[in-house]
Amino acid sequence: MKSNIYNWFFLILRRDLLMASRRSATYITPLIFFLIVISFFPIALSPDQDFLRSLAPGVIWIAALLSSLLAIETIFSEDFRDGTLDEFFISNDPSFVLVFAKVLCHWLVTGFPILLASIISSLILYLPISSLLPMICSLILGTFFMSLLGAIGAALSLGKSAILSAIIVLPFSIPTLLMGTAAVSSAIDYQDYSGFLLIMGAMLAIGVPGLCLLTVEAILLNYE
Repeated sequence: MKSNIYNWFFLILRRDLLMASRRSATYITPLIFFLIVISFFPIALSPDQDFLRSLAPGVIWIAALLSSLLAIETIFSEDFRDGTLDEFFISNDPSFVLVFAKVLCHWLVTGFPILLASIISSLILYLPISSLLPMICSLILGTFFMSLLGAIGAALSLGKSAILSAIIVLPFSIPTLLMGTAAVSSAIDYQDYSGFLLIMGAMLAIGVPGLCLLTVEAILLNYE
């Protein structure tokens, strides 16, 4: 039984990653959007290093949040349109596997490129080297949690407007935004940031099973 679940998981993950690789806009658009938002702040506000450094945590996290929302509508939409989602729920395979595989694929396609772009953004916003590790750790935890939230938004808005997904997800992303910003700000001020990362880790640990199960129920609403 376990081997069958693992096989299903890696089959779904490989299939979705292959499909995403053929649609370059899926991973390039969030990456470009993130870099554009970051680069606009020095141009629009001030090139002063101290000023930009003070804004950097909030700017990076807002850009990461908005960028991760760009592709959430695609998590289930194509499978819903071509009937793949119907076949999966008719079968006896565990729905949790489908949802978690798709969430992981969404993070690999959108969240991971944002991590790489955040290193470039740290240079643009004059972040100290000591803040790179907490920034990357907080983004790993936070963007994956955002993918989990995005899955619920995508499930509730199946067959509806794409903007509805972002409207559903945005209010619930505020705690992640606050914790991520606080972690980076504490690192810049040479304060202990581990508490914020622990909170984000706890949110993710609860969110993986909890939000995946809620996503399954949200998808089933479309079949009732």
